Amino acid sequence: MRIWFGGVGLALLVSACTTIPTEPTYPDPDVENPGAIVIAEPIPTPPTAPVVQTPAPAPSEPPPEPVVEIPASGFEQLPFWTTHDPRPALEAFTRGCESWAEADPKALLNPNLPQYGTYLDWQMTCQAGAVLQSVSPGAADARNFFESWFAPVSLSTPSKPDGLLTGYYEPEVEVRLKPTATFSEPILAKPSDDAILRLPRSQVNARTSRVIAYGRPIDVFFLQIQGSGRLKYKDGRRLRAAYAANNGQTYQSIGAVLVRRGEMTLEQASKQSIAAWMKRNGPAATRALMNENPRYIYFTEQAIRPNEGPQGAMRVPLTDMGAIAVDPRYHPYGSLVWLETTLPTKPGDYRGQRTGLLVAAQDTGGAIKGPLRADLFFGSGADAGNRAGVQKHRAKWTLLLPRTLSPSSNSTS
Repeated sequence: MRIWFGGVGLALLVSACTTIPTEPTYPDPDVENPGAIVIAEPIPTPPTAPVVQTPAPAPSEPPPEPVVEIPASGFEQLPFWTTHDPRPALEAFTRGCESWAEADPKALLNPNLPQYGTYLDWQMTCQAGAVLQSVSPGAADARNFFESWFAPVSLSTPSKPDGLLTGYYEPEVEVRLKPTATFSEPILAKPSDDAILRLPRSQVNARTSRVIAYGRPIDVFFLQIQGSGRLKYKDGRRLRAAYAANNGQTYQSIGAVLVRRGEMTLEQASKQSIAAWMKRNGPAATRALMNENPRYIYFTEQAIRPNEGPQGAMRVPLTDMGAIAVDPRYHPYGSLVWLETTLPTKPGDYRGQRTGLLVAAQDTGGAIKGPLRADLFFGSGADAGNRAGVQKHRAKWTLLLPRTLSPSSNSTS
């Protein structure tokens, strides 16, 4: 599971964290001996993310909104197709195929979406894609693969021809093993006790569960929003903090709290403005603000393989600029989408440039609802975050279905 959400403004309305005072000058009234310092205990040799070869469960809920699928004229009619490099999509697609290895070939990818066929319908495309990926293909080779094995199908709804595309990323968070005035917020592992796991944020602190590391409050806040991140220790080690669990409490936006108080406008509710608010008001006020949100996210450590992103809901590593989060009620994990949209050309580029992008549906998120809503994974680190934070543009959808599944006439799902 993941809880990433695209766009800074949207993200602030989804998740948050709390500042836990850890120095003697900021006593914690909820615990004995508040001046004691809790040392972080990261796993010495954390495992890598497991390779899962069974499909993620499909949602039982049918799509609540009708979708119109119309066979497209051909790839040559797709704007930007001939100049796009589909190798990230090929990498993402073949990784997704690995999670189907032990699926029942006769089973539908999603019983509520029969137009996407069975795992058997995708088997030959998966095998051909894996062979091509193994030889490090060029962009033209990858493009030829998709043209040979798939057919484009235009997607819309009765009321809208396109949808919203935002972006998300995996942040890199600088951390310490001991708390300081700067690195005061604990990143906690999942508690073994269910009663502790369900505690609201105001009752969670460095003594209620094992501490993985300490980070800056605003950094841990956005780590929880994104659902995964890379921890950068002072000694140079880097580990992944992967989503482990949440406490089941209802979310309350701290950005909305500040707006409601009149301390900033909705347009000002960004990471930078909230960080500035924390700095001005100090640790006690920061903690009180964060505790307005009772929801809490726990993590687990994982080793980071070279050039490998975090796992999405499909349980395969996400590929930079090759994977999206979707509403799985409308699109099975592993399906392919061509997006005609606008993307930033550099960090902070709000205007962006019109282009096309082939991606695989491999993730989901609480804010990703509807048949034409998607969140693009930009990658890891600050550069990816600065691009993802400004990604908020319309996108026209074209599905890529195995040729045997391409509809011959209009259909709805």
